[in-house]
Amino acid sequence: MIIGHDKVIEDLKRLAKGDGLAHGYIFFGPSMVGKRSMALAFANLLERGEFTEPKFLTDGLVIQAGENGTIGIDAVRQIKYFLWQRPRASERRTVIIDCAELMTPEAQNAILKVAEEPPPSTLLILVTSDPDGLLPTVSSRLEKLYFPTVPEKLVTDYIKKTFSKECSPEAIARKSFGKLGLAHRLVEDKEFSETLKTADNLLKLKGEERKDFIKKLLKSDDFDLNKLLDAVILGVSSVPFRDKNRINFWHKLLELRHDSAYFNLNPRLQLENLLAST
Repeated sequence: MIIGHDKVIEDLKRLAKGDGLAHGYIFFGPSMVGKRSMALAFANLLERGEFTEPKFLTDGLVIQAGENGTIGIDAVRQIKYFLWQRPRASERRTVIIDCAELMTPEAQNAILKVAEEPPPSTLLILVTSDPDGLLPTVSSRLEKLYFPTVPEKLVTDYIKKTFSKECSPEAIARKSFGKLGLAHRLVEDKEFSETLKTADNLLKLKGEERKDFIKKLLKSDDFDLNKLLDAVILGVSSVPFRDKNRINFWHKLLELRHDSAYFNLNPRLQLENLLAST
């Protein structure tokens, strides 16, 4: 279900009816606010005339990061092959690249060529919560649509209608910071909720207490550095960046998350180094 983006839905429906539909868009905004769902619903509108998230698309292709946490050149080759075929159920063949900021530089340069000379039936949608992670040349070739967080009241009402009374809708809505996807995970994924609490505690501690906390984390057999970093990213992104130190920390955090997908890092040293300036 998509809530809180009525204006964007109206704009997309208007574009679908008229002749103003561009060959490519960047759906950007905070994580977990419904950007991917909106892209899928828009593709379904073009294919079936219904603005709802589909179970499958005949003329749609969704690209996501591989096991290494990136989207590489092979994915772009798949995109090119898909787009150069004629659509069967829609006027457009739609490619949705989820978390597009995870494209490697090689993949971004390759997708740039698609954006510069697209087949007539192309609709390319890049979904991202970090538009600065896209090359300026890629970003400049595509129209942009911003997706804000959802008002807390709408999230609360949605939780009341959707989930059992065992959870507290108001508390979940506050913790989700206007992110409906995050609200879902807070209710349904207990392991995720615990990881978020761990990340929050890690950020609050200082000095030796923090080092001791990290040592205890590493003793766990199921410790996963990537999952912890993802939770830290969510926690940090929920608060506006108001000073240079916080911005620098954010960039270091994203860089570490990227490197952890490629290299066998020492978790203790990496976490202590990351948090040394906070």
